[in-house]
Amino acid sequence: MAHWARQITTILQPAVTSTATEQEQQPASTDQSNIVTIPNSQETASSQTTASVVPPYRYTADKSLTGTCRLTNSTETDPSGLFSNSFKCEKLIPASSVKQNTGAIAAAVVFALLFAATAALLFLFWWRRRRINAAPIPPTFPLKETANNAEVSTLSHQLALERRRVADLQAALLSQSSGQPGGWSSSHPKDDRTVKRSFSSIFLEIRDLAGNYYVSGSSGQVKITAASVTGELKEVLEECISGWEGMLETQKGRVMLVRVIVGELLRRSWVDHEFLGRKTGHAVTVLEREVVRGTNREHAHLWRVQTFLRVLAGMGEEARNAGAQAVADRIYDVLSPFRPRSASGSSSSGKTFLHNLVKRTAELYYELATQNAYYELSPYFSLTREHAGEDEGAVFEYASCDDVEQRWEVGTDAHGREWCAAEGRVVRGFVFPGVLKYGDGRGGGWEEGRIAVFKAQVLA
Repeated sequence: MAHWARQITTILQPAVTSTATEQEQQPASTDQSNIVTIPNSQETASSQTTASVVPPYRYTADKSLTGTCRLTNSTETDPSGLFSNSFKCEKLIPASSVKQNTGAIAAAVVFALLFAATAALLFLFWWRRRRINAAPIPPTFPLKETANNAEVSTLSHQLALERRRVADLQAALLSQSSGQPGGWSSSHPKDDRTVKRSFSSIFLEIRDLAGNYYVSGSSGQVKITAASVTGELKEVLEECISGWEGMLETQKGRVMLVRVIVGELLRRSWVDHEFLGRKTGHAVTVLEREVVRGTNREHAHLWRVQTFLRVLAGMGEEARNAGAQAVADRIYDVLSPFRPRSASGSSSSGKTFLHNLVKRTAELYYELATQNAYYELSPYFSLTREHAGEDEGAVFEYASCDDVEQRWEVGTDAHGREWCAAEGRVVRGFVFPGVLKYGDGRGGGWEEGRIAVFKAQVLA
């Protein structure tokens, strides 16, 4: 079917005509307002121009409307004309609605900008803190170490003076409260030879203990290696003797190591006052350390005498035995790698022998603790160098040391002074502590120095 060409002319601003005037005067239908219908008549001639006149848009009453129009299909009439359906123009968007949408969009934009700015500030703050923390302290800013050191030194000096004043006051109070003149004990002074024989007896008993109950090399002996030596046992060996690993390979060496261990553990128990019990001994040790630090030797030992008199007066026989038993059990446990696998009867006998040895040592401790002279146990000491010790290099001196292995020649010179060929040699092991005495045993003689009552037993 052939389609005839059509021309649609929409007049937006028509001239004032009679036809337009008539259309304006006619009331507009509410249902068909602003509807333009284009007929599609086949009877119309091809040369004839079809014109549809749209009335001018009057928005005097619709000033609140703005925007555009939406064309929607109108199904009120049958399809006709150039298009398949007629179209209806609808005015959609009110101006108030457009203003409201614009405000919401503006608020969202402002909120997004504020959020972005806040995030940027937080990131900048974190980045600056990280740079400041990672930056090293510049050398141009001193730490005022000099002022701090001076202040610490001043406080330490004041603390030392206060400790000395408290110790002197305590010694004076103890002196006044004691019934004896000067506050000293009424114990009869012990003779130095008696003290020497007591320590010598303990030293020989340790030798018998190691040789009879810890016999190395027998069929029942546990194989000891350096890897099996741990804990307190290893600590004692490393502190008291050098090259102990090689001594584990021979019977004589193992016996010597047992003697070293027992002698050092007895010395520690004596110095730490463990014969008084673990808790009481620890308390006395702490107090003694503070008193000795803040006063002289005479006042310090006066404090010891008065303290031990009161402590021992409150200890019964049962408490003393318990303290000695605790020390013996500790030594027995430390020596467990050296214990033979033999019958339990031999092991029980060795434990009983050890307990009796420790008990005799404890009795000597109780007796010397209340003496008016101070007896100090040390693994090594030098009579020519008062502050010499293991850390400074122990050198054999015949006046203060005895060679346990007795491998060096000894004698007496023309002036009656004893000498030993090991003089000046380096000491490689401490087997049993020596005993130093301060004071004359009657509360005086503290300025006369010290006396070697029993020599330290060492390996030269």
